[in-house]
Amino acid sequence: MPGPTVGDLIRKRRLARGDAHKTAIAFGEERLTYGELDERTDHIAHGLVAAGFTKGERAAILAHNCIEYLEAFFAVAKAGGVNVPINYLLRANEVAYHLDDSGATWTFVQDRFLELMHPIAAERAGHRLVVFGAAGDGEIAFADLRDGAEGELPQVVPDDIALLQYTSGTTGRPKGATHTQRGIVLNAAMQALDIPLREDDVYLAIPALCWAAGLHSIFSPELFRGASIVLHPSSGFDPDNVCALVARERVTTIVMVPVVLRAVLDSGAFERHDVSSLRLIIVGAEPVPVELLDRLDQALPGVQVVQGYGQSEFPTIMATLDPRYAREKAGSTGKALSLSELRVVDDEGLDVPAGEHGEILCRAACTMLGYWNKPEETATAFLGDWLRTGDRGWLDEDGFLYIAGRSKDMIISGGLNVYPAEIERVLAEHPAVAECAVVGTEDARLGEVGRAFVVTREQATVSEAELEAYCREQLAGYKVPRHWVLRTEPLPRTASGKAQKFNLTT
Repeated sequence: MPGPTVGDLIRKRRLARGDAHKTAIAFGEERLTYGELDERTDHIAHGLVAAGFTKGERAAILAHNCIEYLEAFFAVAKAGGVNVPINYLLRANEVAYHLDDSGATWTFVQDRFLELMHPIAAERAGHRLVVFGAAGDGEIAFADLRDGAEGELPQVVPDDIALLQYTSGTTGRPKGATHTQRGIVLNAAMQALDIPLREDDVYLAIPALCWAAGLHSIFSPELFRGASIVLHPSSGFDPDNVCALVARERVTTIVMVPVVLRAVLDSGAFERHDVSSLRLIIVGAEPVPVELLDRLDQALPGVQVVQGYGQSEFPTIMATLDPRYAREKAGSTGKALSLSELRVVDDEGLDVPAGEHGEILCRAACTMLGYWNKPEETATAFLGDWLRTGDRGWLDEDGFLYIAGRSKDMIISGGLNVYPAEIERVLAEHPAVAECAVVGTEDARLGEVGRAFVVTREQATVSEAELEAYCREQLAGYKVPRHWVLRTEPLPRTASGKAQKFNLTT
Protein backbone atom coordinates (compact mmCIF):
# COMPACT_ATOMS: atom_id res chain seq x y z
CA MET A 1 0.00 0.00 0.00
CA PRO A 2 1.64 3.27 -1.09
CA GLY A 3 0.25 5.40 1.73
CA PRO A 4 -1.95 8.51 1.97
CA THR A 5 -2.08 11.48 -0.39
CA VAL A 6 -3.95 14.76 -0.05
CA GLY A 7 -6.72 13.62 -2.38
CA ASP A 8 -7.55 10.84 0.08
CA LEU A 9 -8.91 13.42 2.53
CA ILE A 10 -12.00 13.69 0.33
CA ARG A 11 -11.76 10.61 -1.92
CA LYS A 12 -12.14 8.07 0.86
CA ARG A 13 -15.34 9.75 2.00
CA ARG A 14 -16.81 9.42 -1.47
CA LEU A 15 -15.72 5.83 -2.13
CA ALA A 16 -14.62 3.90 0.94
CA ARG A 17 -17.10 5.37 3.40
CA GLY A 18 -20.00 5.95 1.06
CA ASP A 19 -20.51 9.58 2.10
CA ALA A 20 -20.70 10.92 -1.44
CA HIS A 21 -23.99 12.74 -0.81
CA LYS A 22 -23.01 14.31 2.50
CA THR A 23 -22.27 18.04 2.50
CA ALA A 24 -18.54 18.66 2.66
CA ILE A 25 -18.35 22.44 2.17
CA ALA A 26 -20.90 25.24 2.49
CA PHE A 27 -20.16 28.86 1.60
CA GLY A 28 -23.07 31.25 1.51
CA GLU A 29 -25.78 29.53 -0.49
CA GLU A 30 -23.36 27.21 -2.29
CA ARG A 31 -23.04 23.60 -1.14
CA LEU A 32 -20.70 20.84 -2.32
CA THR A 33 -21.02 17.22 -1.26
CA TYR A 34 -17.99 15.01 -0.77
CA GLY A 35 -18.76 13.39 -4.09
CA GLU A 36 -19.04 16.72 -5.91
CA LEU A 37 -15.85 18.07 -4.31
CA ASP A 38 -13.92 14.95 -5.26
CA GLU A 39 -15.25 14.86 -8.83
CA ARG A 40 -14.75 18.58 -9.41
CA THR A 41 -11.18 18.52 -8.19
CA ASP A 42 -10.48 15.50 -10.39
CA HIS A 43 -11.81 17.44 -13.39
CA ILE A 44 -9.80 20.56 -12.50
CA ALA A 45 -6.64 18.50 -12.10
CA HIS A 46 -7.20 17.05 -15.58
CA GLY A 47 -7.89 20.55 -16.92
CA LEU A 48 -4.65 21.83 -15.43
CA VAL A 49 -2.60 19.05 -16.97
CA ALA A 50 -4.27 19.66 -20.35
CA ALA A 51 -3.35 23.36 -20.03
CA GLY A 52 0.32 22.46 -19.55
CA PHE A 53 0.68 22.05 -15.80
CA THR A 54 3.35 19.48 -14.93
CA LYS A 55 4.13 17.48 -11.82
CA GLY A 56 6.26 19.38 -9.32
CA GLU A 57 5.32 22.85 -10.57
CA ARG A 58 4.49 25.38 -7.90
CA ALA A 59 1.09 27.05 -8.00
CA ALA A 60 0.31 30.05 -5.80
CA ILE A 61 -3.20 30.80 -4.55
CA LEU A 62 -4.15 34.42 -3.84
CA ALA A 63 -7.75 34.68 -2.69
CA HIS A 64 -10.13 35.25 0.16
CA ASN A 65 -11.93 32.24 1.59
CA CYS A 66 -14.08 30.66 -1.10
CA ILE A 67 -14.94 27.22 -2.43
CA GLU A 68 -12.71 27.82 -5.46
CA TYR A 69 -9.74 28.10 -3.08
CA LEU A 70 -10.33 24.58 -1.82
CA GLU A 71 -10.95 23.24 -5.31
CA ALA A 72 -7.67 24.73 -6.51
CA PHE A 73 -5.73 23.38 -3.52
CA PHE A 74 -6.97 19.80 -3.94
CA ALA A 75 -6.70 19.89 -7.74
CA VAL A 76 -3.06 21.02 -7.63
CA ALA A 77 -2.28 18.26 -5.13
CA LYS A 78 -4.04 15.66 -7.30
CA ALA A 79 -2.07 16.85 -10.34
CA GLY A 80 1.19 16.35 -8.44
CA GLY A 81 1.81 20.07 -8.00
CA VAL A 82 2.98 22.11 -5.02
CA ASN A 83 0.56 24.58 -3.43
CA VAL A 84 1.93 27.99 -2.38
CA PRO A 85 -0.70 29.84 -0.31
CA ILE A 86 -0.26 33.63 -0.45
CA ASN A 87 -1.55 35.80 2.38
CA TYR A 88 -4.04 38.15 0.73
CA LEU A 89 -3.00 40.94 3.13
CA LEU A 90 0.46 41.19 1.59
CA ARG A 91 1.69 44.07 -0.56
CA ALA A 92 2.84 43.63 -4.17
CA ASN A 93 6.55 43.35 -3.33
CA GLU A 94 5.79 40.72 -0.69
CA VAL A 95 3.67 38.69 -3.12
CA ALA A 96 6.43 38.93 -5.74
CA TYR A 97 8.97 37.63 -3.24
CA HIS A 98 6.83 34.56 -2.51
CA LEU A 99 6.50 33.81 -6.22
CA ASP A 100 10.20 34.23 -6.89
CA ASP A 101 11.39 32.32 -3.84
CA SER A 102 9.04 29.39 -4.50
CA GLY A 103 9.54 29.47 -8.26
CA ALA A 104 5.75 29.47 -8.73
CA THR A 105 4.83 29.52 -12.42
CA TRP A 106 1.05 29.55 -11.91
CA THR A 107 -1.17 31.69 -9.72
CA PHE A 108 -4.82 31.06 -8.93
CA VAL A 109 -6.19 34.52 -8.26
CA GLN A 110 -9.51 35.97 -7.22
CA ASP A 111 -10.60 38.74 -9.54
CA ARG A 112 -10.43 41.29 -6.69
CA PHE A 113 -6.63 40.82 -6.69
CA LEU A 114 -6.09 41.06 -10.44
CA GLU A 115 -5.02 44.69 -10.29
CA LEU A 116 -2.23 43.69 -7.92
CA MET A 117 -1.28 40.54 -9.87
CA HIS A 118 -1.26 41.84 -13.44
CA PRO A 119 2.04 43.79 -13.22
CA ILE A 120 3.64 41.04 -11.12
CA ALA A 121 2.75 38.36 -13.67
CA ALA A 122 3.79 40.60 -16.58
CA GLU A 123 7.31 40.87 -15.12
CA ARG A 124 7.67 37.07 -14.99
CA ALA A 125 7.82 35.47 -18.41
CA GLY A 126 5.49 32.55 -18.85
CA HIS A 127 3.64 33.04 -15.57
CA ARG A 128 0.08 31.70 -15.91
CA LEU A 129 -2.91 33.30 -14.20
CA VAL A 130 -6.00 31.21 -13.44
CA VAL A 131 -8.81 33.57 -12.48
CA PHE A 132 -11.65 32.91 -10.05
CA GLY A 133 -13.98 35.04 -12.17
CA ALA A 134 -13.91 36.58 -15.64
CA ALA A 135 -10.57 35.92 -17.35
CA GLY A 136 -8.88 38.41 -19.64
CA ASP A 137 -6.58 37.91 -22.60
CA GLY A 138 -3.93 35.29 -21.93
CA GLU A 139 -5.61 34.20 -18.68
CA ILE A 140 -7.42 30.97 -17.84
CA ALA A 141 -10.92 31.02 -16.40
CA PHE A 142 -11.05 28.68 -13.43
CA ALA A 143 -14.58 27.64 -14.38
CA ASP A 144 -13.28 26.33 -17.71
CA LEU A 145 -10.92 23.95 -15.92
CA ARG A 146 -13.90 22.27 -14.28
CA ASP A 147 -14.82 20.79 -17.67
CA GLY A 148 -11.80 18.55 -17.26
CA ALA A 149 -10.11 16.71 -20.07
CA GLU A 150 -9.19 13.23 -21.24
CA GLY A 151 -5.93 11.61 -20.31
CA GLU A 152 -4.01 10.39 -17.27
CA LEU A 153 -2.94 12.39 -14.26
CA PRO A 154 0.68 12.13 -13.09
CA GLN A 155 1.29 9.45 -10.51
CA VAL A 156 1.23 11.03 -7.06
CA VAL A 157 3.01 9.32 -4.16
CA PRO A 158 3.02 10.13 -0.45
CA ASP A 159 6.56 11.55 -0.43
CA ASP A 160 5.84 14.09 -3.16
CA ILE A 161 6.06 17.71 -2.01
CA ALA A 162 2.57 19.20 -1.97
CA LEU A 163 2.82 22.44 0.04
CA LEU A 164 5.14 25.37 0.71
CA GLN A 165 3.68 27.11 3.77
CA TYR A 166 5.52 30.39 4.14
CA THR A 167 6.51 31.58 7.58
CA SER A 168 8.84 34.41 8.50
CA GLY A 169 11.57 34.31 11.09
CA THR A 170 14.62 35.97 12.52
CA THR A 171 16.16 36.50 9.07
CA GLY A 172 13.38 38.88 8.14
CA ARG A 173 12.60 37.02 4.92
CA PRO A 174 9.71 34.52 4.69
CA LYS A 175 10.69 30.88 4.34
CA GLY A 176 8.69 28.10 2.70
CA ALA A 177 8.13 25.22 5.10
CA THR A 178 8.12 22.19 2.79
CA HIS A 179 5.43 19.55 3.37
CA THR A 180 4.69 16.28 1.63
CA GLN A 181 1.40 14.72 0.61
CA ARG A 182 1.81 12.23 3.44
CA GLY A 183 2.69 14.90 5.99
CA ILE A 184 -0.46 16.93 5.27
CA VAL A 185 -2.66 13.87 5.76
CA LEU A 186 -0.86 12.72 8.92
CA ASN A 187 -1.15 16.23 10.36
CA ALA A 188 -4.92 15.97 9.86
CA ALA A 189 -5.12 12.41 11.17
CA MET A 190 -3.23 13.24 14.36
CA GLN A 191 -5.67 16.01 15.25
CA ALA A 192 -8.68 13.85 14.35
CA LEU A 193 -7.31 11.17 16.69
CA ASP A 194 -6.74 13.32 19.77
CA ILE A 195 -9.17 16.25 19.52
CA PRO A 196 -12.83 15.33 20.17
CA LEU A 197 -13.97 15.90 16.58
CA ARG A 198 -16.98 13.92 15.32
CA GLU A 199 -18.37 12.72 12.03
CA ASP A 200 -21.59 14.63 12.68
CA ASP A 201 -19.76 17.91 13.34
CA VAL A 202 -20.59 21.13 11.54
CA TYR A 203 -17.39 23.14 11.70
CA LEU A 204 -17.42 26.91 11.15
CA ALA A 205 -14.06 27.75 9.54
CA ILE A 206 -13.22 31.36 10.40
CA PRO A 207 -9.40 31.56 9.88
CA ALA A 208 -8.20 32.37 6.37
CA LEU A 209 -7.36 29.31 4.27
CA CYS A 210 -4.04 30.90 3.26
CA TRP A 211 -2.80 30.53 6.84
CA ALA A 212 -1.55 27.19 8.13
CA ALA A 213 -4.07 27.43 10.96
CA GLY A 214 -6.84 28.01 8.44
CA LEU A 215 -6.54 24.93 6.25
CA HIS A 216 -4.46 22.56 8.36
CA SER A 217 -5.75 23.05 11.91
CA ILE A 218 -9.20 21.52 12.48
CA PHE A 219 -10.31 22.14 8.87
CA SER A 220 -8.44 19.20 7.30
CA PRO A 221 -9.02 17.00 10.37
CA GLU A 222 -12.77 17.63 10.04
CA LEU A 223 -12.57 16.55 6.40
CA PHE A 224 -10.66 13.48 7.57
CA ARG A 225 -13.50 12.73 10.00
CA GLY A 226 -16.14 13.32 7.32
CA ALA A 227 -17.75 16.34 8.98
CA SER A 228 -19.48 19.23 7.21
CA ILE A 229 -17.65 22.55 7.01
CA VAL A 230 -19.16 26.03 6.80
CA LEU A 231 -16.66 28.49 5.35
CA HIS A 232 -16.70 32.00 6.79
CA PRO A 233 -15.74 35.00 4.59
CA SER A 234 -12.19 36.27 5.07
CA SER A 235 -13.22 39.84 5.84
CA GLY A 236 -15.98 41.63 7.70
CA PHE A 237 -15.81 39.68 10.96
CA ASP A 238 -18.75 40.64 13.12
CA PRO A 239 -19.79 38.80 16.32
CA ASP A 240 -23.48 38.97 15.48
CA ASN A 241 -22.94 37.69 11.94
CA VAL A 242 -20.84 34.81 13.26
CA CYS A 243 -23.40 33.84 15.88
CA ALA A 244 -26.23 34.14 13.36
CA LEU A 245 -24.31 31.76 11.09
CA VAL A 246 -23.84 29.35 14.01
CA ALA A 247 -27.60 29.43 14.60
CA ARG A 248 -28.57 28.99 10.94
CA GLU A 249 -26.14 26.16 10.15
CA ARG A 250 -26.32 24.51 13.61
CA VAL A 251 -22.57 24.77 13.98
CA THR A 252 -21.02 22.46 16.57
CA THR A 253 -17.33 23.36 16.38
CA ILE A 254 -15.43 26.61 15.93
CA VAL A 255 -11.89 27.99 16.20
CA MET A 256 -11.26 31.35 17.87
CA VAL A 257 -8.07 32.97 19.13
CA PRO A 258 -8.45 34.47 22.62
CA VAL A 259 -8.68 38.06 21.38
CA VAL A 260 -11.58 37.12 19.07
CA LEU A 261 -13.30 35.04 21.74
CA ARG A 262 -13.11 37.97 24.13
CA ALA A 263 -14.54 40.32 21.48
CA VAL A 264 -17.54 38.01 20.92
CA LEU A 265 -18.15 37.72 24.66
CA ASP A 266 -17.89 41.49 25.11
CA SER A 267 -20.41 42.04 22.32
CA GLY A 268 -23.11 39.93 23.96
CA ALA A 269 -23.75 38.18 20.63
CA PHE A 270 -23.86 34.74 22.25
CA GLU A 271 -26.93 35.84 24.20
CA ARG A 272 -28.70 37.37 21.20
CA HIS A 273 -28.60 34.21 19.04
CA ASP A 274 -29.43 30.55 19.44
CA VAL A 275 -25.97 29.04 19.61
CA SER A 276 -27.08 25.98 21.58
CA SER A 277 -25.63 23.67 18.91
CA LEU A 278 -22.06 24.66 19.86
CA ARG A 279 -20.22 21.95 21.78
CA LEU A 280 -16.53 22.61 21.12
CA ILE A 281 -14.32 25.71 20.80
CA ILE A 282 -10.69 25.28 19.82
CA VAL A 283 -8.36 28.09 20.88
CA GLY A 284 -4.77 28.70 19.80
CA ALA A 285 -2.07 31.40 19.59
CA GLU A 286 -1.93 31.92 23.37
CA PRO A 287 -3.28 30.37 26.60
CA VAL A 288 -6.83 31.18 27.66
CA PRO A 289 -7.03 32.99 31.02
CA VAL A 290 -9.26 31.41 33.66
CA GLU A 291 -11.27 34.64 33.75
CA LEU A 292 -12.15 34.15 30.06
CA LEU A 293 -13.08 30.51 30.68
CA ASP A 294 -15.40 31.59 33.50
CA ARG A 295 -17.13 34.10 31.26
CA LEU A 296 -17.51 31.48 28.54
CA ASP A 297 -19.01 29.01 31.04
CA GLN A 298 -21.63 31.59 31.92
CA ALA A 299 -22.43 32.42 28.30
CA LEU A 300 -22.26 28.85 26.92
CA PRO A 301 -22.66 26.29 29.72
CA GLY A 302 -21.30 22.88 28.81
CA VAL A 303 -19.24 23.96 25.82
CA GLN A 304 -15.78 22.39 25.86
CA VAL A 305 -12.67 24.48 25.22
CA VAL A 306 -9.59 22.76 23.77
CA GLN A 307 -6.41 24.83 23.74
CA GLY A 308 -3.74 24.00 21.20
CA TYR A 309 -0.13 24.79 20.31
CA GLY A 310 1.60 24.26 16.98
CA GLN A 311 3.50 25.80 14.07
CA SER A 312 3.43 26.28 10.31
CA GLU A 313 6.40 23.94 10.20
CA PHE A 314 3.91 21.30 11.45
CA PRO A 315 2.35 19.79 13.37
CA THR A 316 0.00 22.75 13.20
CA ILE A 317 -1.31 21.39 16.49
CA MET A 318 1.38 19.46 18.35
CA ALA A 319 -0.05 19.75 21.86
CA THR A 320 -3.50 20.27 23.37
CA LEU A 321 -4.85 20.99 26.81
CA ASP A 322 -7.70 18.67 27.75
CA PRO A 323 -10.71 20.74 28.93
CA ARG A 324 -10.65 18.80 32.23
CA TYR A 325 -7.37 20.49 33.13
CA ALA A 326 -8.17 24.01 31.87
CA ARG A 327 -8.24 25.47 35.39
CA GLU A 328 -5.90 23.12 37.24
CA LYS A 329 -3.23 23.69 34.56
CA ALA A 330 -4.13 27.27 33.66
CA GLY A 331 -1.50 28.78 31.38
CA SER A 332 -0.43 25.39 30.03
CA THR A 333 -0.71 24.43 26.38
CA GLY A 334 -1.21 20.79 27.39
CA LYS A 335 0.47 17.56 26.37
CA ALA A 336 1.82 16.27 23.08
CA LEU A 337 -0.66 14.64 20.73
CA SER A 338 -0.45 10.88 20.27
CA LEU A 339 1.65 11.05 17.10
CA SER A 340 3.99 13.81 18.26
CA GLU A 341 6.71 14.06 20.88
CA LEU A 342 7.87 17.10 22.85
CA ARG A 343 11.09 17.80 24.72
CA VAL A 344 12.51 20.82 26.52
CA VAL A 345 16.29 21.09 26.26
CA ASP A 346 19.14 23.31 27.37
CA ASP A 347 21.70 25.06 25.14
CA GLU A 348 23.60 21.78 24.78
CA GLY A 349 20.50 19.93 23.55
CA LEU A 350 20.10 17.97 26.79
CA ASP A 351 16.72 17.47 28.47
CA VAL A 352 16.11 19.77 31.41
CA PRO A 353 14.39 18.72 34.66
CA ALA A 354 10.69 19.42 35.25
CA GLY A 355 10.08 23.10 35.92
CA GLU A 356 13.32 24.25 34.28
CA HIS A 357 13.16 26.48 31.23
CA GLY A 358 14.63 25.56 27.87
CA GLU A 359 13.90 25.35 24.16
CA ILE A 360 10.89 23.31 23.05
CA LEU A 361 11.59 20.57 20.50
CA CYS A 362 9.04 18.53 18.60
CA ARG A 363 9.21 15.32 16.58
CA ALA A 364 6.39 14.00 14.40
CA ALA A 365 5.87 12.18 11.12
CA CYS A 366 4.24 15.29 9.65
CA THR A 367 7.03 17.77 10.44
CA MET A 368 8.34 19.73 7.45
CA LEU A 369 11.20 18.39 5.35
CA GLY A 370 12.91 21.75 5.71
CA TYR A 371 12.78 25.27 4.30
CA TRP A 372 12.50 25.47 0.51
CA ASN A 373 15.92 26.06 -1.07
CA LYS A 374 17.40 27.21 2.25
CA PRO A 375 19.79 24.49 3.44
CA GLU A 376 21.47 26.64 6.10
CA GLU A 377 18.18 27.67 7.71
CA THR A 378 16.99 24.08 7.49
CA ALA A 379 20.11 22.83 9.26
CA THR A 380 19.62 25.23 12.15
CA ALA A 381 15.91 24.39 12.39
CA PHE A 382 16.61 20.82 13.47
CA LEU A 383 18.51 19.13 16.26
CA GLY A 384 18.94 15.68 14.78
CA ASP A 385 15.42 14.70 13.77
CA TRP A 386 13.82 17.07 16.30
CA LEU A 387 12.30 20.36 15.11
CA ARG A 388 13.55 23.34 17.05
CA THR A 389 10.36 25.32 17.58
CA GLY A 390 12.22 28.48 18.56
CA ASP A 391 9.90 28.76 21.55
CA ARG A 392 11.02 28.50 25.14
CA GLY A 393 9.10 26.85 27.91
CA TRP A 394 9.05 24.14 30.53
CA LEU A 395 7.33 20.87 31.42
CA ASP A 396 5.79 20.47 34.85
CA GLU A 397 6.05 17.29 36.91
CA ASP A 398 2.94 15.92 35.19
CA GLY A 399 4.30 16.49 31.68
CA PHE A 400 2.18 19.55 30.84
CA LEU A 401 3.90 22.08 28.59
CA TYR A 402 4.06 25.80 29.36
CA ILE A 403 5.28 28.45 26.93
CA ALA A 404 7.69 30.92 28.54
CA GLY A 405 8.49 33.06 25.53
CA ARG A 406 9.32 33.10 21.86
CA SER A 407 13.00 32.94 21.13
CA LYS A 408 12.09 33.53 17.49
CA ASP A 409 11.23 37.09 18.52
CA MET A 410 7.64 36.98 17.31
CA ILE A 411 4.63 39.16 18.06
CA ILE A 412 1.10 37.72 17.93
CA SER A 413 -1.23 40.54 16.90
CA GLY A 414 -4.90 39.69 16.59
CA GLY A 415 -3.95 36.04 16.16
CA LEU A 416 -1.51 36.81 13.30
CA ASN A 417 2.24 36.19 13.54
CA VAL A 418 4.35 39.33 13.13
CA TYR A 419 8.11 38.99 12.94
CA PRO A 420 10.07 42.06 14.10
CA ALA A 421 13.06 41.08 11.93
CA GLU A 422 10.98 41.57 8.80
CA ILE A 423 9.88 45.05 9.90
CA GLU A 424 13.40 45.96 10.99
CA ARG A 425 14.76 44.96 7.59
CA VAL A 426 12.33 47.32 5.86
CA LEU A 427 12.98 50.20 8.26
CA ALA A 428 16.74 49.81 7.96
CA GLU A 429 16.47 50.68 4.25
CA HIS A 430 14.96 54.10 5.00
CA PRO A 431 17.61 56.80 4.43
CA ALA A 432 16.85 58.52 7.73
CA VAL A 433 17.17 55.39 9.87
CA ALA A 434 20.51 54.53 11.46
CA GLU A 435 19.29 51.53 13.45
CA CYS A 436 16.01 50.18 14.75
CA ALA A 437 14.39 47.51 16.87
CA VAL A 438 10.78 46.37 17.07
CA VAL A 439 9.26 44.79 20.16
CA GLY A 440 5.80 43.65 21.13
CA THR A 441 3.67 45.62 23.53
CA GLU A 442 0.33 44.76 25.09
CA ASP A 443 -2.82 45.93 23.35
CA ALA A 444 -6.34 45.64 24.78
CA ARG A 445 -7.94 44.75 21.45
CA LEU A 446 -5.25 42.84 19.53
CA GLY A 447 -3.32 41.26 22.38
CA GLU A 448 0.00 42.59 21.11
CA VAL A 449 1.14 45.24 18.65
CA GLY A 450 4.55 46.39 17.52
CA ARG A 451 6.51 49.25 19.06
CA ALA A 452 9.36 50.50 16.88
CA PHE A 453 12.43 52.13 18.40
CA VAL A 454 14.15 54.10 15.66
CA VAL A 455 17.52 55.81 15.91
CA THR A 456 17.68 58.52 13.28
CA ARG A 457 20.81 59.41 11.35
CA GLU A 458 22.69 62.55 12.23
CA GLN A 459 21.07 65.64 10.67
CA ALA A 460 18.24 63.51 9.26
CA THR A 461 14.65 64.59 9.79
CA VAL A 462 11.78 62.14 9.71
CA SER A 463 8.43 61.88 11.45
CA GLU A 464 6.57 58.91 12.90
CA ALA A 465 3.87 59.38 10.27
CA GLU A 466 6.45 59.23 7.48
CA LEU A 467 7.95 56.01 8.83
CA GLU A 468 4.52 54.46 9.25
CA ALA A 469 3.57 55.38 5.69
CA TYR A 470 6.88 53.97 4.45
CA CYS A 471 6.18 50.66 6.18
CA ARG A 472 2.64 50.50 4.82
CA GLU A 473 3.99 50.76 1.29
CA GLN A 474 6.06 47.61 1.74
CA LEU A 475 4.38 45.58 4.45
CA ALA A 476 0.92 44.17 5.08
CA GLY A 477 -1.02 46.50 7.36
CA TYR A 478 -1.13 44.11 10.32
CA LYS A 479 2.70 44.09 10.43
CA VAL A 480 3.08 47.89 10.70
CA PRO A 481 4.03 49.05 14.23
CA ARG A 482 1.29 50.91 16.07
CA HIS A 483 3.70 52.77 18.36
CA TRP A 484 6.88 54.66 17.49
CA VAL A 485 9.78 55.92 19.58
CA LEU A 486 12.25 58.16 17.73
CA ARG A 487 15.59 58.71 19.44
CA THR A 488 19.12 59.87 18.74
CA GLU A 489 20.99 57.75 21.30
CA PRO A 490 22.14 54.30 20.07
CA LEU A 491 20.20 51.18 20.95
CA PRO A 492 21.49 49.22 23.96
CA ARG A 493 23.48 46.22 22.72
CA THR A 494 25.24 43.15 24.05
CA ALA A 495 28.99 42.63 23.75
CA SER A 496 28.33 40.63 20.59
CA GLY A 497 26.38 43.53 19.10
CA LYS A 498 22.81 42.24 19.46
CA ALA A 499 20.16 44.76 20.43
CA GLN A 500 19.04 44.34 24.04
CA LYS A 501 15.32 44.61 23.38
CA PHE A 502 14.47 43.89 27.01
CA ASN A 503 16.17 47.17 27.93
CA LEU A 504 14.09 49.24 25.52
CA THR A 505 11.44 51.35 27.22
CA THR A 506 9.39 54.37 26.30
